[in-house]
Amino acid sequence: MNARKWRKQRERMRQMATQRLVSRVADILIRVGLAQPGSSVAGGWTKIGPEVISVDEKPMRLTIQILPGQIPDDFVKVAPRIAYALDVAEVHVDELGPSLIQLRLVPKIRRSES
Repeated sequence: MNARKWRKQRERMRQMATQRLVSRVADILIRVGLAQPGSSVAGGWTKIGPEVISVDEKPMRLTIQILPGQIPDDFVKVAPRIAYALDVAEVHVDELGPSLIQLRLVPKIRRSES
């Protein structure tokens, strides 16, 4: 495989991993109680969760559009549960604006087994 094809494949794999992370975080935010009731186009009731709008990889940060009526402290309260679900050491919550927050994921330090 030439270098160009390798780079394209690596980029596709990175995009797929990012999409899986976004989907996982969206699900976790709903499961930890940060969803609000809503209705679907099909006419049924559903839960609407905060939206992941961007991901930065190094350091790992996710920008989240919070729902009306939510405040950053709502996320601070469940940060340990989010960290546990994502298998990271900690999740820090930073306010970016009136309806935006950033979740900073602090990785666990893995010790090599001797």
